[in-house]
Amino acid sequence: MSLALANVTPIRPELRVVEQRVADTDDGYTRLANELYEELIGANLTRNQAKVAHAVCRKTYGFNKKMDRIADSQISQLTRLPRQKVNKAKNELIQMGVLVREGMLIGPNKNLAEWQIPECHQDGVTVTKTVTKSVTKTVTGLSPKQGHTKDTITKDKKDIKNTSENSGESSDERLKSLPVVRPDAAIHSPKGDKWGNADDLLAAQWIFSRVQVITPTAQQPNWPAWANDIRLMRDSLKVSHREICEVFTWANGNQFWQTNILSPSKLRKQWATLKAQMSQPARNAPSSSQQQIPHWNDRREWEENFI
Repeated sequence: MSLALANVTPIRPELRVVEQRVADTDDGYTRLANELYEELIGANLTRNQAKVAHAVCRKTYGFNKKMDRIADSQISQLTRLPRQKVNKAKNELIQMGVLVREGMLIGPNKNLAEWQIPECHQDGVTVTKTVTKSVTKTVTGLSPKQGHTKDTITKDKKDIKNTSENSGESSDERLKSLPVVRPDAAIHSPKGDKWGNADDLLAAQWIFSRVQVITPTAQQPNWPAWANDIRLMRDSLKVSHREICEVFTWANGNQFWQTNILSPSKLRKQWATLKAQMSQPARNAPSSSQQQIPHWNDRREWEENFI
């Protein structure tokens, strides 16, 4: 081949096979309420929080489930974020009430009233300020009734104090609005004020299973509140989960107390009275319903719940 021919550029471009990806509902779709999706779109979330929230929606409602066990590694693969960032964003969303967790299950919170997302500090038009000795500040804002308005405010320079105390630009109000993150909490309320660890939740679920024997129509309890009462009993009374279940089992089998002690909060309130009556032999006769309930210290019963 001659040197001249080697330097010739071909007119026709090189042809390559390009695979086109086309989304199709036949390959699956996510059935999500429009109101929830619109609220998620308009929420003042960080980039990572938004990606994790959408990933949880995909992993739950994408499979026609309200909640599911979703590992951080699954969300990491879907969002292309490191697992550490996924875990951090997920916990923040749970604290804000955007996601809810029940034991090992997680999913979007359909109760939009429980969402506690900090308001964005830049909801209107960007403000440009010009400061001179005699200051003229033109502020463009959004009127709730008439749209945009312009207010020109003239102030003396000595009255202007650009500090975080009065400007709000560097305040920690956004951080204060976020609930406290509790690493050992297996369940908690949206505000984070009621919570319990995994054993607290397990004890609460065990108590409810006994309540259903006495009251089959009992509705599902507020699990964060129940777990919180178990935790408070442990801390204030210095007792174990086993002792709590033992006292409840006695009350659950007593003809008088079985219809009065139907929650951990009632158990906590009457703890001293129940402990005193338990030590009286005449009061230890079991009711008919109690005879149908396995003893709290039965090996199989305890192993299934607490071992």
